[in-house]
Amino acid sequence: MAQNLDLSDFLTPKLISILEYKNIRIIKREDLLFLIKKYTNSKNPNKLIKNLKYQKKLLTIKREYYLYVPVASIDKTPSISEFEINEVYLDFNDLYYIGLINAYHLHGFTTQIPNKLFVFNTKYNLEKKIFNFKIKYIKIPKDKFFGIYNKKYPFSDIEKTIIDVLNYFKYVDSLDTIINQIKKKKHLFNENKLINYAKKEGSVKILKLIGVITDNQKLFLYLKNNNKLNYYTKIRNTKLNKRYNKWKIALI
Repeated sequence: MAQNLDLSDFLTPKLISILEYKNIRIIKREDLLFLIKKYTNSKNPNKLIKNLKYQKKLLTIKREYYLYVPVASIDKTPSISEFEINEVYLDFNDLYYIGLINAYHLHGFTTQIPNKLFVFNTKYNLEKKIFNFKIKYIKIPKDKFFGIYNKKYPFSDIEKTIIDVLNYFKYVDSLDTIINQIKKKKHLFNENKLINYAKKEGSVKILKLIGVITDNQKLFLYLKNNNKLNYYTKIRNTKLNKRYNKWKIALI
């Protein structure tokens, strides 16, 4: 028995032609509805959208946002990067930067290839899988947004990357490995800038770890004069049993 067809089935190729002609890749649902209203006489725009989704011509990135897969795409493969997906997910204008292993690799501290995009932002603290991409969102306050530069997309600079990696080492590697990696690559960063960033971060733990890495005498005197070397700072869940007596920090 033949399948019952309505006008939407006949208009689907026309809508595809419009999307192709306008070279549309990412489209908001309200904009798609506007195109349907303007260029077709469909009385059931939702059915048209449903048809495209069924044909895998429209893929949902997030609620109200679609990726259009062009006719020329081989095997209906989405031609989009995790960086673009992230901007859609954050509504394009939210404050964010890419960091941790992505920036750590970019700046030459490790050869480990990232398999996830780490995004610091002010909105979400969650992990998403969109298409084949994994994105980890880490929510931080606005005053932690410093040391950022744009390389098409905003990344943490070298010194801010070090601060973040020491803070969130569990997403990168063992803390011991990270400390040794940074020590070996001292030529990559500006020591004074790193210490200033650490002070701005406002974490005694980070200041002491920077001390372990740089053995900077001015930083040592700064901590001593502020009575921060009168006690041990403990970093838990490192799976290590290591103490740095000079800097009064214990990795446990």
